[in-house]
Amino acid sequence: MTKNSVLNYDLNRILIQKNLSSVAHAAIDLKESYIGCYRNISSTKTVASVGSVNKCSQECTDERNNMIALKSGKECNCIEKLDSAVASTQCNVPCDNKDACGGKDSYSVYKSKPRKTHDTYISVNDRQTENIMMNLPASFPLEMCAYFCFETNHTFFQTIKSGRCSCFQEHQITLGYVLEQICEKCKHDLNEVCECYHKNHQAKTTIFSTRSQYDFQQEVSTYSHCRNRNNGSYEITAKCPDGCDPGWRGDSCRERDCSSGGGDCSVGMECIESTVNGNKYVECVCPSGKVRNKWYQCEVFRKNIALHKPPYYSSFWLTESLDGKYFKKKVYLTDGIHNGYFISHINDVMPAWMAVDLLNLYCVGFIRAYNRFIAESHISNRMDKFVVRLNETFDTTSKNDIRNQTNLCGYGPEKAIQSGNPMVVFCEDFTIFSQFVIIQQSDERLHEGVTALAELEVFEVGCDLFNGRCGNKTCEEVKNGNRTAISCVYSSTTANISAAATASTASSELFREKLSMWYLLVLLVLPAIFGIWFFIKKKMEAENESELSSGSESDS
Repeated sequence: MTKNSVLNYDLNRILIQKNLSSVAHAAIDLKESYIGCYRNISSTKTVASVGSVNKCSQECTDERNNMIALKSGKECNCIEKLDSAVASTQCNVPCDNKDACGGKDSYSVYKSKPRKTHDTYISVNDRQTENIMMNLPASFPLEMCAYFCFETNHTFFQTIKSGRCSCFQEHQITLGYVLEQICEKCKHDLNEVCECYHKNHQAKTTIFSTRSQYDFQQEVSTYSHCRNRNNGSYEITAKCPDGCDPGWRGDSCRERDCSSGGGDCSVGMECIESTVNGNKYVECVCPSGKVRNKWYQCEVFRKNIALHKPPYYSSFWLTESLDGKYFKKKVYLTDGIHNGYFISHINDVMPAWMAVDLLNLYCVGFIRAYNRFIAESHISNRMDKFVVRLNETFDTTSKNDIRNQTNLCGYGPEKAIQSGNPMVVFCEDFTIFSQFVIIQQSDERLHEGVTALAELEVFEVGCDLFNGRCGNKTCEEVKNGNRTAISCVYSSTTANISAAATASTASSELFREKLSMWYLLVLLVLPAIFGIWFFIKKKMEAENESELSSGSESDS
C-alpha cells in the first residue's frame, strides 16, 4: 500500500467521503458514518418516527448541520451539537430494520453528509499563538483540523495556512470581524469544505471553536502515534519504523489498541470494543453512571436545569444589535448558545442583576457562565469575580439592593475568562433550595452596571461533588421526583460496620472459648463426682445391711 493510499484509507475512516452526498436518496455508509452514543444533543428538527438511519438522514437533507441522532428505535433528530458520550452498548434499541437507533435515554449519532459550514468564531488580522500544530496533507479538508484540535483537547483552531493546522486554548484577540460566513469547497473534493471566512475578510485569519459541533469515532486518531517521535511533533506517516506508542497499532499507528496501554484513553476511562450495526469499534468510555464531556473528563450526567427557562433583568440594553456583531435579547441568557455574540446585557447601576427562574425549587450544585466575546480586556474584565446568588423567591420588579436579601452561592474567577470557555462556580452550600439563580458583578464593580453574559447554565447537587459538602459524614442523595437534595448523615459507615462485626465476632469467640472450658471442666469433674457419689452410696448400703444383720441377731 502506498503512502497516499494509506492516508486516504485512514481519512475515510474518520470522514465520510465520496460515498456521501447531499442527494436525498443517497444511502449513508453505516460503518463510516457512525460517531457514537450520547446522552445530550441539540436538535434543529425532530421527526417522531422513522424506520432506519437512512430514513432519518433523508429527513435532515435540507438542514445546514450534518449530523443526525436517533433515539428509542424511532425518534430522528437533525442536530448541531452533541455532548455526554457513553458506551455504544447504551444505544441498544434498534430501528425497524435493525439499525442501531439509540436507547431509552441515549442517542445513536451518525454523520449524514459532508459539512456545509463550520463553527466560525471571528476573523482577525493576525494569527494566534498556537499551543500545538500538525502539517496536514493537501488532500485533507478543514474538518480534519477541527478533529485534530478537538482530539488534543483544545478549544480553538484557525485558518489552515501552508498546510499548517494549529490549535490553542485561549485567544488573545484585540480586534475582530464577524459577518456572514462563507465556506469554499475543496478543489480536490467538491463534497468537502477546505476554507471558511467572514464576508469581505477572506484575507484575514478565521478562528473556529471546537467544543460544540464536533466529535468523531475514537477508534482512529487524526495523527500517527509513532514510538520515539519528536516531542510535540504531530504528523501522519505511512510507516513508524520504531513501532507504535502504547495503546496504538497499525502501519501508521493511528488505530487504537485496547490490549496495549489501556488504549491510551484519558485518565478514568476504559478502552472497550463495541459492535454496532455488525461493525466493531474501539471506544474510550467512562465508568458506569458517568459520561465523557467535551473536555475529555468523566462526570455524572446532569441536565442544564436553566435551559430555556425564563430570564429576568434589573434593566436591559435596548439596542438589539451593535455593529452587526452582537445581538442582544432577553432569551439569550438561557437559549443554549454560548458563542459570545448572542448576549444578554444589563444597563443600570443598582440593583444591576440578571436572573433565571428555574420554575421549581432545586438545590444548586454549580453553574457555568459564558462571557461575551469582546476584544477589549477592560470590558471582558467586568465579570472579574462575579457573584452568584440563590433564593427561593425573588421580586423581579424590585429596584432595591438585593445583596442582603439573597443567599450566596459563590464567586467567579478572579480574572474573567474570555468567551469560548466556561467560568464554573461551585456553590458553597449544597442544602439551599432555590428557584432563582442571580448573577451580579462583584461589589467593587457593581456600580458599572453595564455587564453582559452569553449563557448561564445551572446544574443540581450530587454526592459526586465534594462528597456533597458533607465533610466526614456520609452523603446521601434524596430524590423528590426529578429533583435531588443532599443529606449528610452519621450513619454506620463501612468501617464502623466492620468494627462492630469484628467486635461481635471477638465476643462470640470469647464466649465459645469460655463455654468450651466449662464443658471440659464438667467432663473432667463429673466422673469424679459420680465416683465419690457411687462410693458413698455403696458404703451407706453396706452400713445399712450391717445394721439390719445385727438387729436380726439380737431378735434371735
